[in-house]
Amino acid sequence: MSRSNVLLNVVRSLGFVLLIMLSTGLDAFGQKISTSPTRINFKVAPGASASGRITVTNSSNEMQGFQVNFGDFKATLQGKSEFMGKGEVSRSCADWLSATPSVFQLGPGESQDVRILMDVPADSSALLARWAVAYVRLAPPEIEGKDGETLTVRVNQSYRFGVYVFQTPPMVTESKGEILSLDYSDDLFTIEMKNAGETFLRCNSYIELTSLTTGQTERITTKGFTMLPAGVRNTVFSIPPDRIKPGRYSVLAVMDYGNREEVEAAEMEILIPQKGNQH
Repeated sequence: MSRSNVLLNVVRSLGFVLLIMLSTGLDAFGQKISTSPTRINFKVAPGASASGRITVTNSSNEMQGFQVNFGDFKATLQGKSEFMGKGEVSRSCADWLSATPSVFQLGPGESQDVRILMDVPADSSALLARWAVAYVRLAPPEIEGKDGETLTVRVNQSYRFGVYVFQTPPMVTESKGEILSLDYSDDLFTIEMKNAGETFLRCNSYIELTSLTTGQTERITTKGFTMLPAGVRNTVFSIPPDRIKPGRYSVLAVMDYGNREEVEAAEMEILIPQKGNQH
């Protein structure tokens, strides 16, 4: 068999393997492998250490191999997480983390507790809130192919599941959220919010529309979310046409970030026209 034909057969074989993997995909593996919890919160003083735990469960019908390592993530304006390698975020604490065991196998129905150790250095880097992600990687068996002469093909795909890790120094207690702007366009409200403190914020936000004609108030809410220190996020609210009638409204946008004494708010007035009319 010529080398060109061998390479063509290799390409075809790889294409078939990748097609199968895309067809089954991460969703299929996600149904068979689970990790809990989804986040670990540390409050470790400089020079000290503490541990948390991740439980990995193999609900598939096959033996699976796992590896635990660490990387970084950042949040987009839309609140999506972007995952990356270790050391790519200035507030990373990935180098402070270790896992025991870091490599293991699980049979069908088995679970493994993994100890996550946070070892904080005794220097100024420990005075800031930091974060990372623990990757639990699933490595399916390698697939080998040989043409009978010289060429061996080996495909090693890796699937990973992420557990968020947050480290807040114990002396850091100030929580502060800010609404930077409130915009209205095309029946959509956009609230631009910032975490202006040094703690991780668990936020809820909502819009209240009060009719200046009837005094009736309608509230539009979203799901809760986490904001990283110094992070900025946009939350978008759409006006449900079946609930909000045309007219002039006073709008109150609220950012509730868990402070019992205060919330952040912004106000504006809008005119919701009859359908088909211009603003």
